[in-house]
Amino acid sequence: MLRGLAISKNSLVILVAIGATAVILSILAFQYSNSISTKVIDIATQEIRSNAIIQAHDLSEILTNRLESIIPLLQTLADSPAIQNNEYQRARLIIDSRQNYTNSVTDFYMWLNGDGKIVWISNINSTAYQQYKDFDLSYRPYFTMARDRGMEYYSSVIESNDKVPRYYLSYPILSKQGVEYSGSNVVEKGSFMGVVVAGIRTSVLGDLLKMQLLPQFNSTIGLLDKNGLILYANTQSYIGKNIFGRELQSALSTLLSQRSLNQLNEALNASVHSADASGSIDVISKEGTVNTLAFSPVLLNGTNFLTLYVAAPHNLAGDVASAINEQNYFSILIITIIGSIATIIAYIVLTWNKRLHAIVNSRTKELDKANKELTAAYEQLKIHNKTQKEFIDIAAHELRTPLQPIIGITNVIRSKVTDSEQQKLLEIVIRNAKRLQRLVEDVLDVTRIEGHTLDIKKEVFNINDNIASILLEYRSQMERNNKEKYSQFPEISFQPEKAGVYVRADKGRITQVISNLIDNAIKFAPHQNGKLDIVVARSDSDNREEEPNGNVIVSVKDNGTGIDPEVMPRLFSKFVTKSFSGTGLGLYVSKNIIEAHGGKIWAENNNDGNGAIFYFSLPILGMTGPINISPQ
Repeated sequence: MLRGLAISKNSLVILVAIGATAVILSILAFQYSNSISTKVIDIATQEIRSNAIIQAHDLSEILTNRLESIIPLLQTLADSPAIQNNEYQRARLIIDSRQNYTNSVTDFYMWLNGDGKIVWISNINSTAYQQYKDFDLSYRPYFTMARDRGMEYYSSVIESNDKVPRYYLSYPILSKQGVEYSGSNVVEKGSFMGVVVAGIRTSVLGDLLKMQLLPQFNSTIGLLDKNGLILYANTQSYIGKNIFGRELQSALSTLLSQRSLNQLNEALNASVHSADASGSIDVISKEGTVNTLAFSPVLLNGTNFLTLYVAAPHNLAGDVASAINEQNYFSILIITIIGSIATIIAYIVLTWNKRLHAIVNSRTKELDKANKELTAAYEQLKIHNKTQKEFIDIAAHELRTPLQPIIGITNVIRSKVTDSEQQKLLEIVIRNAKRLQRLVEDVLDVTRIEGHTLDIKKEVFNINDNIASILLEYRSQMERNNKEKYSQFPEISFQPEKAGVYVRADKGRITQVISNLIDNAIKFAPHQNGKLDIVVARSDSDNREEEPNGNVIVSVKDNGTGIDPEVMPRLFSKFVTKSFSGTGLGLYVSKNIIEAHGGKIWAENNNDGNGAIFYFSLPILGMTGPINISPQ
């Protein structure tokens, strides 16, 4: 009874702790959510500012490129022989073609003579032309300024005779000399002959720029000239009025606080009087709404022709804030639900605690028993492996002991026997005894390798001399034992490294590896036209600190059947062979010998599909010259 009451108290404490944790987590999550909300709103606001600045810059560049493309056209008109020679019919065609080329921007092109009177207006019908022909525009600044300055002129907004506000770009017609200018040769070169003018509606530029705005930011654009005159605005009644004038300043004061209005006027004033005044300002209305005003100059020939403005309201940031608040409420609801579920789960877990404890104890006992059984099995396996290795060691030694006398005595008997048939039988005995001897040696080496007792006795020797002596022994054996079949053995060629290559290695073990590779090559080479190529070459090492002299690479190439693709991935493993005359231990032993010297061994089939190449590498001790190193 008391024990059950104690468990209930413990359970109650745990439940209270879980509930308190859920409440704390809810508060922390709410605060964290508010912090993230503020950061997200700041990011959204900064995004609006950045986009407004980028849009202002890009739109000013677009406008600059469009306007600057008109001046070369005016220049070519002014220099054209048709206008210079007063060839009215041809000149009209050229002027009309220029208008057609830029009709997305220009309203018309106009030719005024030296007195400022209209000679031609592009794309105009004959009735209208008769009305405007010889109309005097000599008082207009686009005539007088181009005439007096002798260069292109960019006007501010001018209300034309048809009551339409336009910008005007003009270029003076100065007389040229030459064969093609027959009409102007009568006057002095460079004399003023009139102007060509391009008229641009203010509304056309504004509409062109509005098409480039990103709709999701609800931005608006405006254009001011260098005097503060509004050239384009969404509110048509503002066009033609000065932004610093009393009327607009009074209208702005009803929307903005005095501080915001002063900041706005300072930014506007700086932007219209500087050729590099790009930037932005956040304007806060009395209602608390925020707009970013970004501005960028429109430069023509380095002069501030216009200033472009992009006003971007911060509606997007407000939308983001609303969405975040909704997310906060949803997060609180989710946290509350999770806390409730956690409390219920904790109660269930505590109720089942006793049953789970019993299950855990039962499973623990089963695992302890299984671990003990695995430990006993492991110990038995270690004893088995040790017994197996001892047996192989003893068996190999016992087999090797009688083999040497058998080979020696059989050689003596063969040397005294003159009968050819008996000699062949004795050669079979010797050959198989040597094969058994090699098998015993391989088995002993495998045992040493697996027992980590392979003995390596290093000395310094020339790898070229070592291979040469091995080949000399092979040739002597072939000539001595196979005199009548010597011609059937493969042709062996040896290409040593020109400079002697010295290594510090176990000479006997390296000889064992080379002999094993040569034996394999001879075994798989064809009896007719068989070839073996042995090459010694130097190679730079990837590890210059440990192998400063590089590596020597020995390759043994044959023209036999090649390596079976099925065997290739396991070529240097134990008991891997496709031959009926091998055990598959030689390459495994060779691999471990080479790796014990810090080298590598690998193989590949020849590109022509005939035969294979075996390689192994060893670190080079030094090159030619006397070497005096004490044995290790």
